Amino acid sequence: MDVSKSFYQYAPAAHFIVTDEDAADFLQSQFTNELRPFKVGQATYGLWLDAKGKVIADSVMLCEGAEQFRVISDCCAGELITAHMERHIIADDVEIEHVESGFGFELPTQAVKALGLDCPKSGRFKRLKEGIIYSIQDSLYNVVMHKESAAKLVFKKLKDLGFIEFSASERGLARIDRGRPLVPEEIGAADMPGEGGLEHDAISFTKGCYLGQEVVARMHNVGKAQRGLFVVRGEDAIPDLPLVLTNSESKRVGELRTAYLDGETWQGVAILKTRFAIVGETLRYNIGEVNVLRALREGFVNG
Repeated sequence: MDVSKSFYQYAPAAHFIVTDEDAADFLQSQFTNELRPFKVGQATYGLWLDAKGKVIADSVMLCEGAEQFRVISDCCAGELITAHMERHIIADDVEIEHVESGFGFELPTQAVKALGLDCPKSGRFKRLKEGIIYSIQDSLYNVVMHKESAAKLVFKKLKDLGFIEFSASERGLARIDRGRPLVPEEIGAADMPGEGGLEHDAISFTKGCYLGQEVVARMHNVGKAQRGLFVVRGEDAIPDLPLVLTNSESKRVGELRTAYLDGETWQGVAILKTRFAIVGETLRYNIGEVNVLRALREGFVNG
């Protein structure tokens, strides 16, 4: 399917607002990416980590004012993120307000322009009459409408303009093509950001301290991660996930975490020990096998 003529509709898993006089400094101390200078209109992608540097969730942080931030995550539950935040609010004046998740659309540039909307630059957001539009990567935009009626109008207009709705599998394959790790399914509570290549766009190594920073910085400075995300292909029915993968010597080398139908076969993402992740290698699971196609992101390729 032509990505430029497609769109994906989804329900954000997290949507809440953080306010009060200590909101900015508190979020700066918890979020992995740089939020300063706290200018209205900033859209910043980053992670929430535990004290051991493991990934709890990801989200986009929208700066709506010096003391107001909107937090949206496509796949990570709002209750999980806010519970994590509340454990670390000690003497800070910070208020967290859950709002209706809204109705999300992932759109290419052509769709945004066809709807008559302005395309914000990557790392920026704009308010709409009944929603918001933001971008954290070039040529791809997220629109979140606050009301179902408004979302239905957007959906109808996109269809009338000839845009085709992605299925979950089609959207998954497009995401894999873009090299975007999925949190928490592909990189989650047992994993470090560097194992998913997330240090490239979700981590700041120059900002002040944040939870988990010391561990993340140590991995970054010491050298290459021992595990990484790889794209694999299978030919049998998609198995139940997650699924242990072994090599020809029956040694456990990783875990298949996501899979999407791709014609008569399927593609998925596995986290593998990099010394065993050789492009072209065949890995096995109970009654089937997969072939290693490539690293999801650059920096992990063998062979």
